[in-house]
Amino acid sequence: MKNKNKRSDGEELIEEYLNAEDIHFKPEVKIENLKGDSIPYRKADFYLTQYKVYVEFLGRWNVESNRKKYKEKIRVYKENNIPCIYLYPDNLGILNFIFKRRLKKELKKHDMKWQLMKVNWSLFQEKHGLGILFFIVLFFIIEDLSLKIIVGLLVIYLIFIGLKSTFFK
Repeated sequence: MKNKNKRSDGEELIEEYLNAEDIHFKPEVKIENLKGDSIPYRKADFYLTQYKVYVEFLGRWNVESNRKKYKEKIRVYKENNIPCIYLYPDNLGILNFIFKRRLKKELKKHDMKWQLMKVNWSLFQEKHGLGILFFIVLFFIIEDLSLKIIVGLLVIYLIFIGLKSTFFK
């Protein structure tokens, strides 16, 4: 049985990941008055404030007796249209990949365009930021006009390709 104040190792790992990625969150958030629920409230492991999405770590999914409770929680969240990322113990080894993938999927599913744009912008900066910054600096250093035009066009092209690959997948 989990001590109410003690987080599981998996939850601690997810919390460290969220902090490392600078994703703002509230831990152990109470969600009350859910329709079709047999209990007065649920507690989500995390609430991502900038994305308006909950995160549930189903840490004891592999224990048959817990699976039924988890499935009930998933059903209630779905019925109440609550955006939530579900993470399983075997996801922790690939947390960065799986988290970002599921976050984007959840935001699309709930038509949360503004939050999806925030995620995509963050991914764009992570993936292309330094390369584009390098060419922008180069653009300002170069004095030859024809070379400056070429570097400028290259910057525009890199930004276009980066935006296309990040926002329109």
